[in-house]
Amino acid sequence: MIERLLETREALFEIATTLYGDLFVSEDRFWDSVTDRQLRENTFQLIDLGYDFPEPSDEQREVAAKIAKDLGLDLDFED
Repeated sequence: MIERLLETREALFEIATTLYGDLFVSEDRFWDSVTDRQLRENTFQLIDLGYDFPEPSDEQREVAAKIAKDLGLDLDFED
């Protein structure tokens, strides 16, 4: 079940990237779209099944900082 959800998650990320660009989470049109709602549901299902999401890489943290800046957020990603 988790494997299928992870495959679905990957497909949804590809769809979001195609529709809204590489930094789709900084795109206003993405939020509350069908793809966003499906990704949220997928994430909740994974959490409910006890999936342990991996720690983000340094590169992922850098992208998250850029997205936060684009959204006007002041986030501190230090551990």
